[in-house]
This record gives sequence, C-alpha cells and structure tokens, in this order.
Amino acid sequence: MSDTDGRDVSARVVEDPADPAPQRARRVAPLTILAVLAIAAIWLTDVSTGPEYGFAVFYLIPIAFAAWFLGRLPGLVVAALATLAWISADIASREAIPVSASVWNGITRGVIFAALAWLIDQIRRERLALRTVNAHREESLALVAHTLRQSAEEIQAALPDITSAPLNAAERNALLRLRRQSRNFSRFAEDVLDVGQMEAGRFHMSRSHLDLCELARQIANEADAERCQLVLQSHAVWVDADADRLRTAIRFSPSGSTVLVTVSDNDGHARVIVRDRGVGFAKSQIPQIFKKYGRVRTERTRDTVGVGLGLYVVRLIAEAHGGTVSAKSIGLGQGSTFTLSLPLAEAPAEAATGT
Repeated sequence: MSDTDGRDVSARVVEDPADPAPQRARRVAPLTILAVLAIAAIWLTDVSTGPEYGFAVFYLIPIAFAAWFLGRLPGLVVAALATLAWISADIASREAIPVSASVWNGITRGVIFAALAWLIDQIRRERLALRTVNAHREESLALVAHTLRQSAEEIQAALPDITSAPLNAAERNALLRLRRQSRNFSRFAEDVLDVGQMEAGRFHMSRSHLDLCELARQIANEADAERCQLVLQSHAVWVDADADRLRTAIRFSPSGSTVLVTVSDNDGHARVIVRDRGVGFAKSQIPQIFKKYGRVRTERTRDTVGVGLGLYVVRLIAEAHGGTVSAKSIGLGQGSTFTLSLPLAEAPAEAATGT
C-alpha cells in the first residue's frame, strides 16, 4: 500500500469562491438591518431591567455577526451603534451616575467593540486567503498530475519488452528502473486525481462481488511478482466492492522491498495485510500518515515522488466501502504493516453451488 512561494497573500483582495461579491452586496442591507434590530432588542432589555443587571456583553453578538458575514466596515459601524446604545442605556438606567462617567465608560467599551470587529474581520480575511492558496495548490497539483500521467504513459509505451528484446544485464536493469519510476509517476498522478474527485463529490463506485484472493493474485502478477509473497485462503474471500478502487487501495510497496501479502477472513470481515521492509515509521506518526499530505519524512524518503496522498486515498476508499485501514511499525527503518478490513459479502449463488 502505499508551497507556496512564500508571498504574502493576506494583503490581497480575497474573494471567497463560494461567496462572490455580487451575492455579498445583495445581503449587506438585510443583514445590517438585522444586526441593528438585535442591538435595539438588547438596548430595550438593558433599559427595562434596571442597573443591577449588565447586558454589555450581549452587544458583542451583533458586532461579531456583522464583522464575520459583512466585513470590517459594517462591523465597525455596528460597533459604533452598539457603543451609543450602551451609553444611552447606562444614562437612562443609572441616574445616580454622572453622564460624563457613562460617556467615558461607553467610550472604553466602544474601543473593545471596535477591536473585536477588526479582529474578527482579520480572521475572516486570513481564512479566505488560506482557502484561496489551497484552491490554487489543488489546481496546480491537478495540472501536474495530468502532465505526469501523460508522460508516464508515453514512457511506458516507448520502453521495449524486456522479455523479448536482446538486452544485457545493465540495459535490463535500466529499463526496469525506468518502468518502475514511470509507475511511481502514474501512481502519484492517480492519487492526486482521485483526491480531487473524492473531495469534489464526484466519487462514484461500481460495486460487484469480488474474490479478494483472486484480486490480490492479479495485482501481484501486474507488479514485480518476484518480490511479492502471497498467503491466501484456500477458499474465496468475497466482498461487495469496486474492483478498480480496491486495486488503487491495495498496492504493494516500496520498490525493491520484499512484500508479504495475506488475505484472510474472520469475524465477518475480509482482511488484506501487507507487510514490507520499507522505511517504517514511529508510533507517534500513525495518526499523521492517513491525513491529507501526511508523510513520513526521513533521509530515505526525501527524494521520493509524492506529497503524502497515497494513504489518504486508501483511507477514503476503505471508508467508502464501509471498512477501515490501519498501520503499525516497529520503528523507522523497520518496515511497515498495513491492514485493510472490509465487510464480508455472501458468496454468489453460482459459487455457492459450485457451478
């Protein structure tokens, strides 16, 4: 199984793709009115309850609302209105206090209100900037993936058949390395494109009854068969799954390492266990490797093609099938064990009757 250029984006005018400017402009007036009505309701409550109760904290709600959904200027305007409302409520309900004291206290609260509006708008801007950077990164990765996949296909097509071509040992090894590297490029491209489909909601599966033992045997034959050791059940292990998606999830790695693949079934689940002698990882890194862009970074993986999407894709595919994927390792340099668990399915009628 398998950034940006550092420029300051916070100062740019950031447009939320899901919230275009015309749409925001149309809602400024009604949302501002709603915030003003909220301030009026808080003011009325403040005046009617007397000086023993304080309602200044509730003015923060419409201020935060306006700053988050409408921007800095509407947030500051609502903060100013909230300040005037608090001063007038304080003067009306606390007659024993000098007006100058109420005005001064109101001004100090107004500074707090304005600071809150500014900070919330700043957080909103940073959030939109990060979303913009992330969208550009995803678009760039997709472009790179398409290019890499096309290049990998061209490399594979140009390589001669090593089984029939008269090659010496050095030429044979060079062709094997080229073929292996082109597969790595193709795998990276498929990972990026699969993630794009899944996160865009275009992830469709074509399920059918599959024998996991037979699928593992096919994948081993397609990969470097000499380094794959299969331990399969004597009977078929049936699952209801998408063969192409599982083919993506069950991939034998890393190159040059002996891989032991075990297919079994028990407790109502089918399991594919892949053990390799690769780089391994520390126990503390397990939660990270199944996250998007999660990678085990060591000297051995520094030059490896990929951005940490392989196991993230495996996790999404497993969860889409109602299953799970887990990993364990003794430590760095000690190899890894990955377990894909899927719900068992009943054998097809023709298989159950032996026909």
